[in-house]
Amino acid sequence: TLSWVVTAYLIPFATGTIIYGRLADMYGTRGMYLAGLILFTVACFGTAAAPNFPLLIAGRIVMAMGGTAVPALSLATIIRTTAPLDRGAANGATIMSVGLGFALGPILGGALVELGGWRGPFLAIGLSSLAMLPVAFRFVPGVAGAGGQRFDLPGALATIFAVTGVVVALNRLPSDPADGIGVAGLIASIPLFAILALRVMRARDPFINREVAANGRFWALATVGAAAQGSHFAVIVLIPLLLARHFSLGTVEIGLYLLPGALAIAILGTVGGRAFNRVGARPLLVGGAALLLAGGLVFHLRGAGWGPAAIAAIYVVVASGYGILQGAMVTAATGTLPERLAGVGAGAFNLVFFLGGAVAVSLQGAILRRRDGAAEAWDPLFQGTPAAYSDALLVVVAMCAIGLILAIRFAPRKARAEAVPGPAGAAPGTG
Repeated sequence: TLSWVVTAYLIPFATGTIIYGRLADMYGTRGMYLAGLILFTVACFGTAAAPNFPLLIAGRIVMAMGGTAVPALSLATIIRTTAPLDRGAANGATIMSVGLGFALGPILGGALVELGGWRGPFLAIGLSSLAMLPVAFRFVPGVAGAGGQRFDLPGALATIFAVTGVVVALNRLPSDPADGIGVAGLIASIPLFAILALRVMRARDPFINREVAANGRFWALATVGAAAQGSHFAVIVLIPLLLARHFSLGTVEIGLYLLPGALAIAILGTVGGRAFNRVGARPLLVGGAALLLAGGLVFHLRGAGWGPAAIAAIYVVVASGYGILQGAMVTAATGTLPERLAGVGAGAFNLVFFLGGAVAVSLQGAILRRRDGAAEAWDPLFQGTPAAYSDALLVVVAMCAIGLILAIRFAPRKARAEAVPGPAGAAPGTG
């Protein structure tokens, strides 16, 4: 059930990235960014005050509806205001901040939980976001919107509800194939995806740009991103559950075990972003995906039965692969598009990227529910007591394998930015 605290956030977070991007096309980036940050701040306080679990989940949904503006419009603003040759370094700096957040968040959150219960972290996030509002008002740059566009509301709604239906089905059907809610979600998603396809083909300004929709290499590289996000997110959701339940560790201790991996994301994400223009996308994508797969395999085959220090070491391997990929994924994917579509492509990339996290956590939660208390793992090669966790890690292994195969097949050998000089400020579209 706890997986829904994550999944309920990730679904609107994934779909919201492209919604904010399309609105920014029309009205500019700064206003959308600030509106999202304000909504996120208010929702944090509401979530902290939730009197029961359903309202906690509702608060998480609203948090995501606001918070998704930050990655969506940060990336769009970088693309619109940064020269192509500098985007790898700019993305690397952004990834460094994300890595530092991964490093500090579990430790500070754990300390707050131990001091004041589960409401503490949500209250602290609200206060820190409130403190950041004047900074955002002062320093976030604005990129003007382009007039004459329409917001494709039917396409947006079809995307949101189709994605939600699939994620609900993935969360419920593996543990109970006859589950009514899961079956309903799966059935409802089919006509909704059909509506989305019709909107892409026929709408004047479709929710997903036609030229982007037809670019197979772009979607393959976006899927590499989804596999990386899904596998990494599944691991950082599973490790605290494993360490708390089977090793009786407190939340601060768990945060400290996650710290080395989080620092690896910060360091290698920055290195990967800066190395993009020198070595090209292929070594970074293939190397990062291979590291992810290696870490996922070891965790699945042996690591779930090892001690906390060994699990932390495995996470360093997983996080290193994720950090290297982060430095190259979005730049490589948007580099397959014409410069005028780089911002639009960033929004579509974010949609697939964060959806990978929602899918992975949903599947993993379903497997943990079904296999709770199992004496033997599905994989006979695993020998250990927490068999259910080894089974859940099959999701990570599968996503890593898909990411590596697609990276080998579709990763470009050179960074597109080398061939596209000049600033991106003239690009007509954002996310």
